[in-house]
Amino acid sequence: MFRILLVIAVVAIGYDAVVHRGAYTRDLWYKAVGVTERAVDEAKRVGERPPDEPPRTQMN
Repeated sequence: MFRILLVIAVVAIGYDAVVHRGAYTRDLWYKAVGVTERAVDEAKRVGERPPDEPPRTQMN
C-alpha cells in the first residue's frame, strides 16, 4: 500500500514539475515549512514561560 502511495506521489510531483514548473509542489512545501516554524516558535514560548503562568488562550 505504501509503495502505491509513493508511486502516486512521485507521478504527481513529476507532473507538477513538468507541466506547472513545480508551482503546486513549491506552494505545499512553503505551507509545510510555515506550519513547522509556527509550531517551533510556540514550543519555544512554552519553554520560556514560568511554570506558574497559565497557558495563553487564542482569542478571535
